Amino acid sequence: MKKIITILLVAAMVFVLAACGTAKVVLEDKTHELWVAHGQYLLADGTQNGWNGKDNSLYEKSALKAIALEDVKEISQDLYTTLSKKDVKYLYTIDIIVGTNDAGWSCKFVKDGKLYSANGSYAVKVAQCTSDVDGDTKVYAEEQWISDPHTAHVESLTPATMFYPTWTEEKDENGFSWADNPVVTGGAGLYTLVIAQYSNASSASQPGFGVGLVLKEAKEGIAYEEIKTWIPADHTYGVIGSFAGSDWATDVAMTAAGDNTWQAEVTLAAGNELKVRADSDWTNSWGDSEGNNLKVDADGKYLVKIVFSNGVGTVTLYPAN
Repeated sequence: MKKIITILLVAAMVFVLAACGTAKVVLEDKTHELWVAHGQYLLADGTQNGWNGKDNSLYEKSALKAIALEDVKEISQDLYTTLSKKDVKYLYTIDIIVGTNDAGWSCKFVKDGKLYSANGSYAVKVAQCTSDVDGDTKVYAEEQWISDPHTAHVESLTPATMFYPTWTEEKDENGFSWADNPVVTGGAGLYTLVIAQYSNASSASQPGFGVGLVLKEAKEGIAYEEIKTWIPADHTYGVIGSFAGSDWATDVAMTAAGDNTWQAEVTLAAGNELKVRADSDWTNSWGDSEGNNLKVDADGKYLVKIVFSNGVGTVTLYPAN
């Protein structure tokens, strides 16, 4: 009997040890209060998300969940295979809905060598947040943005569904720079976002983070639009604004004034605003460097000129001689 009891105890111990050896290890970051999803898309329950400065309930609602590497198998076997080859230090996930709500602005991405415009609800970022207490109020603060090409270099683990712009201080030929957002490129839908921080230090030559995005359910949403190379000579240009004779309805035709240059003379009153647009349509229009209307402070005749360089139009406005 003693032998049987001993055998059973040994067997039980072996089972416990085996179970402990295969227990999932949740890769949680203890140095930050939360990893938080940012962007003007929807959370999985339909809540409108936002950027930093959200109220506490939205910070906590948009917090990612720490998971074990083995949990990724249930999300995507391919993504698990990719991450299992990395030295993963922290691992988080969240479900989000992109592309179904209008953020009111646009972002860009490149896919299969083509440049596209996407609604801002496709832009996604994550931040590692700390917290402090101000009186009775907890205050969250973003300590590390992911991505931030100066400090948090990221690789897309699913390039078919997630675009990360290449880091440059100055804008590249597609207009991208370090300030541009990552963009979901797989279409509108409910996605599972998985983000990993690696054990190695993040650098331009060695990413410190990896992001994978897995489609769970496609949805009807806002379509992407291909941005085609602008050929200035293929279009006509006009000045439109609040000045007499236009009233934001009639274009004053511009004439060619050199290579990729068009101009027109208009009579303006103090306070008048204007823009240049192509083909008497608002699909393509130009104002100041921020895209706003140009405005004059004094009555007079003005020369409005638009010059294109590499497909980018720049408008100047100055008193006519």
